[in-house]
Amino acid sequence: MSSEYGWAGKILRVDLTTGTFSTVDTMKYVPKYVGGYGVALRIWWEEVGPGIKAFDPENKVIIVNGPASGTLSPCSGRCNVISISPHSYPEQLTNTSIGGHFPAKLKWNGYDGIILEGKSPEPCYLLIQDGVPQLKPAKDLWGLGLIDAQQLLRERHGKDTESYGIGPAGENLVRFAIMGCGAHNATGQGGVGAVLGSKNLKAISLVGGKHQCRVADVEATIEKVKEFYPIRRKRPLIYGNLGKKEENPWWTDWSGDKPMFDTHAYDWMGEIQNMPYPIFAKSCATGCLGGCGFFEFRNVPTVSRIGLVTGMTGCVHTRYEQILSHADTDRNFERGFEIHVLAQQLGIGHHEIVYGIVPWLQYTKEMGIDTESLMGMPTDILNNQWWIDLLYMIAYRKGFGDTLAEGLRRTVEKLGPEKYWYPQHEGYDPAFGTKHKRKGPVAPIGGWGYASRGILSELKFPMWLPGALNWMIDTRDPHHNKWPDWIHDDFLAYLAKDPDKYGSDFPVKWAKDSTIRGILIDCLPVCFQFPLRKYMGWRWENEDEIIGEGHKSTGLEAALFSSVTGVETSEEEYYRAGERINTLTRAILLRNHDRTAKMEWDEIIRVLYDQVDPEKFEVTVANWYEALGWNRETGYPTREHLRDVGLEDLIPELEKIGKIG
Repeated sequence: MSSEYGWAGKILRVDLTTGTFSTVDTMKYVPKYVGGYGVALRIWWEEVGPGIKAFDPENKVIIVNGPASGTLSPCSGRCNVISISPHSYPEQLTNTSIGGHFPAKLKWNGYDGIILEGKSPEPCYLLIQDGVPQLKPAKDLWGLGLIDAQQLLRERHGKDTESYGIGPAGENLVRFAIMGCGAHNATGQGGVGAVLGSKNLKAISLVGGKHQCRVADVEATIEKVKEFYPIRRKRPLIYGNLGKKEENPWWTDWSGDKPMFDTHAYDWMGEIQNMPYPIFAKSCATGCLGGCGFFEFRNVPTVSRIGLVTGMTGCVHTRYEQILSHADTDRNFERGFEIHVLAQQLGIGHHEIVYGIVPWLQYTKEMGIDTESLMGMPTDILNNQWWIDLLYMIAYRKGFGDTLAEGLRRTVEKLGPEKYWYPQHEGYDPAFGTKHKRKGPVAPIGGWGYASRGILSELKFPMWLPGALNWMIDTRDPHHNKWPDWIHDDFLAYLAKDPDKYGSDFPVKWAKDSTIRGILIDCLPVCFQFPLRKYMGWRWENEDEIIGEGHKSTGLEAALFSSVTGVETSEEEYYRAGERINTLTRAILLRNHDRTAKMEWDEIIRVLYDQVDPEKFEVTVANWYEALGWNRETGYPTREHLRDVGLEDLIPELEKIGKIG
């Protein structure tokens, strides 16, 4: 049986400096590193050393799909992307992911990934047509919005063109700029758009390709998919308001039809009154089951100008519409949606805006901390023109926007954290009016320079404990897929019954399982809905049948991986691959970015403030390192663990720098 089932067999290398192309043999890295993030990471270990900054030409962007891409696997329309992140504080290697039809189309063009290196002397875009790569001039595209540029590329190369690209924010090196796919998808965090901007690369466009992928055992793959493929509730078009439980069928999906979890649904839907614009249940990627909680609205009139916009909202992105829903004006949905689409057009990272910068400006105003004079205008978050001015300031680095373009963490470090970060704010989250109180630092910052999204210092102890462990070993907000499943029965039992919250094995196990599962999700790669299974509008014939236990089970992924690739892999072996890739991540952070246990401790303690008992938390952290196969004190991988996970070849280099546990 061919070892290339599930993989195209090669990765395209693009030297932007010289304009030349070559390929890398994928089979050198699989099945050991699975695909996606794992393959990209091993290439990084071999090719990129210490001392490189985010905007250096020597920095690379590696975009990799995986064995699930282009197959009928559920949720498989993802690519994983790694690069040294300008958003992370300090700059470190970070991964992110993005959907759309690009990942499958890349496989259909004969590639498992793309390695971008160097810097083009002039603005350009990469075109891959029927497997043949070309670098094309992009002077006419430079300066255009992300959505507009991709529409122009579609008109130029045909309606089947799929593109990833950047907007003005990426061109102007805004540290949290996105790489996006039209109006619907983006690399949510990490600042990949700014790295592409530093390389003068406006877009990557795919055209043509053979629309099939080789699968080792087609019948077995179909059976495995049917085994856990839910019966979709048919919701092609909903005439109802997102913010009304009785009109919005997704509400019960997010609450589990349990009133106690209505707040979970409210976090996504708020009080948004979108009618008369109906909700389209549009899948955002190939292989998507649809209706997870991302909603498309078409031909919505703008308010600040004459025109219509089409786009998608959902997840954290609904906060644009949620915040504006509390304005004492008419056409609030149109106002919020226009701002939302503008942010995508400019190529600005939504998380940093709606969870970081805008709340910070509002909270400082409420506390009498003067940020309005810095901005050069009053803070008025219920005014859509204020938002438009803010987004343009940041995207084009005008006035105080030049400072904010560095990200909220760098902004408050520059201004002085004692005044602009640490003071405790007590009030309301602007997305929820007076329905959601929050208490925490005036700057809602999580670890490593990313907005906390209300899931670190804002949570009550011990709710934040597993998530804090996830966060401290990462280089970004890890909760895009390393989700510690706070509403699972086991977690609720820990909260209610475990007398020793810090010393318990539970938060360590919960954090480890969610970390390893999240890594493996990025290796197939699939979207974060994949492990949740019983959320987002999915159901099975037999509701009592155990299909998968949230983040705890990797059995279904292992079975699918086996049937697609022909490489028989047990759940234990598949989980071990996740441990291998997690430890490889650790080795890169130790070697390239001088990561230490003290650095991690200082970062997480600074973020948690008075929520944590440091003496007791030391025990939790030591247990966490040990559970990962690392030294309890230094956080360095042990020789035994490196051998156990098949990374013995890393030992000499880690020994040389004194970072073996």
